[in-house]
Amino acid sequence: MTRGVDNLRLFTRRRSAALATMAVLAAAGTLAAAPGAVADDAGPWPGTEGRILSDGGALVDPATGTVGRIPNVGSYATWAPDGSRLASVSGQISTVLPNGTKKIVLPWAEGLRSSAPYEDLTFWFGGRYIVFASGGQLAYGPSDAAWAPVPLLPANLEPATVCDSEPSVAPSGLVAFERRAGGCGADAAGVYVFDSVKKTVKLAVADAEQPAWSPDGTKLAFVREDSDGNPQIFTANADGTDLQQRTTGPRRFANPSWSPTGKRIVFDAHTSPNSDDVHTTEYVDLATGDLTKVGDTATGDNPNWQPLRKNTVSRVWGANAYLTATASSRWTWNAIGESRPGLMTAKSAVLVNQDDPAYAVTAPALAGRKAGPVLMTPKTGLSSTTKAELKRTLKPGLPVYLVGSTSVLAATVATQVKALGYTPVRLTGADPYATSVTVAKTISSAPKYVFLAGGAEYRAALSAASAAGSDGAASAGGVVLTNGTKLPASTQSYLNSLNPDKTMIITVGAAAKYALTHASFSRWPSTYSYYPISGTTDPSISVAIAMFWWSAPGQTALAYSGSWRDGVSAASAMNVFAPLLWTSSAAVLSPEVNNYLQRESAGVNFTAAFGVNGSISPAALNTAGATMSAGSAYVEYVPYFNGVIPPAAGQTSFAQGTDDDRTAAPAQRPVAPAGDAHRNMAPLKTLHRQ
Repeated sequence: MTRGVDNLRLFTRRRSAALATMAVLAAAGTLAAAPGAVADDAGPWPGTEGRILSDGGALVDPATGTVGRIPNVGSYATWAPDGSRLASVSGQISTVLPNGTKKIVLPWAEGLRSSAPYEDLTFWFGGRYIVFASGGQLAYGPSDAAWAPVPLLPANLEPATVCDSEPSVAPSGLVAFERRAGGCGADAAGVYVFDSVKKTVKLAVADAEQPAWSPDGTKLAFVREDSDGNPQIFTANADGTDLQQRTTGPRRFANPSWSPTGKRIVFDAHTSPNSDDVHTTEYVDLATGDLTKVGDTATGDNPNWQPLRKNTVSRVWGANAYLTATASSRWTWNAIGESRPGLMTAKSAVLVNQDDPAYAVTAPALAGRKAGPVLMTPKTGLSSTTKAELKRTLKPGLPVYLVGSTSVLAATVATQVKALGYTPVRLTGADPYATSVTVAKTISSAPKYVFLAGGAEYRAALSAASAAGSDGAASAGGVVLTNGTKLPASTQSYLNSLNPDKTMIITVGAAAKYALTHASFSRWPSTYSYYPISGTTDPSISVAIAMFWWSAPGQTALAYSGSWRDGVSAASAMNVFAPLLWTSSAAVLSPEVNNYLQRESAGVNFTAAFGVNGSISPAALNTAGATMSAGSAYVEYVPYFNGVIPPAAGQTSFAQGTDDDRTAAPAQRPVAPAGDAHRNMAPLKTLHRQ
């Protein structure tokens, strides 16, 4: 998880699907980002200093001294890296919004050595995970409670003879922690660092405990006793050099935590280890060495400074829905011979009829597998913009997939593709259902999963296609279509050729579920498993797919239900990074999506909307931005007209973007850690008997 800056700039696809929870850690090491700049665990650094939180929800504003309290907060309280949620322990681990509402309770951990209480929480990878200690062992799990936490370190790196606690994470993903080699009762402790990519644990600072990474990941604060036996706050570089003592005197100090700016360290101050102790919360200014008391003596233990970092909402669009597909391609893919930070190099392209959704809805799954854009064109021939985009992104000789027969994309299209120097590959069947089977077979001859969606339910099918293509070149399944509540012969034959014990069958919506469960499969066992995803609206189904397929995503894609073309653009541009969410209103964000963003706000820090203001209004974007952040004042808006980075001319409120707004935005695109490997789906399994 630790990488050089140059590597962080590279846009990488998600790793293979990991259906076991232990495989998620490996996928977390891929800091893939939406098209843009360097990925950062905590958003832009430095952050703005917010309020100081302590155990029990005690809250103090260091600027004014105002003291308050957040309800539903237990011990070991800690902020998400953007300040949008906080986690604590009250038996189990839970997270809440900064006002104490929308509580999420994580499942009990699995596979730990003991059932000891949880302690020492910290968010990891942009808030997508929570790392904690339990009984001298480190564990981690997704902050959205997608699956049960599991041990963090492999057994050979965390043997039962050591006691590990006090984890702290760096922006690169390195985890510093306190280790006592002789067990939890041992006196000697050291600060160690776990690198999950290299799978190593190394001593960073000897004779030290309670480590805390600086916001930029270059320094560690920790506790060490002075010559008089009083615990003091020290800092050092990450390699242990430049050791500096930050507190002195007869008092005792504990639980250091950096301010979001990296200029101050807040901690617990005690006058005595005995019952006559006077406890205060204080911080030290690293430039002057001055100590400042915050709040009063009842503010609580384990102070943690709220970081207020700017999340980002973007709009990617062209002059109309057809051109938004071209804009999303330009936003995602390099020009031939270029290697721009955040963009990928296309290895293929997928062409669909711009007026026929039935043949377009499975294309994003294919594009994810084949590493290329989905472009739209009229039935009769290549449009000039699509022709130009092919020439911009794709080297001659590479394949261009045409989805549909000559009645969908005329022979002229294939002829024009060939004339441009590409290899046309037509994927077709007798109808949209048979064509979806052909596309699925092209994605994988031995699928690990297959989504089943209604052929006329375009929004549900597109959200499913985004999920199916989310593992990029390692994607192992596609989307096949039903004819309402009936299985067409082509789809039924394809499903019958699979073994439901080896291939996950995932139904999307009530019609697909009915079609599957009311069909006969001669080669299937009498009892089989499938995975139903349900919802009553387009937004609710898209959210259900997102919750089923992604654990704690770092970003989301947003489209309007009234424009299936925008959904094609969104799914093809963002499928390897984020779920596709639908809002049923162009004017306001659908409540199902808003609730989902609240749930995922600890990890989600970037949302890309696809389409013009008439599809998704600035007000809807305003809601999305405010929901996933600590407040609307901390959200940036970046417009990408035709998918092009706007000139750097400061920044603007995201609520002010218009279709012609090509300026007043940062030069670099927004970034966020990518969605992770799929969660353990076993709890969602449903049995069906024929």
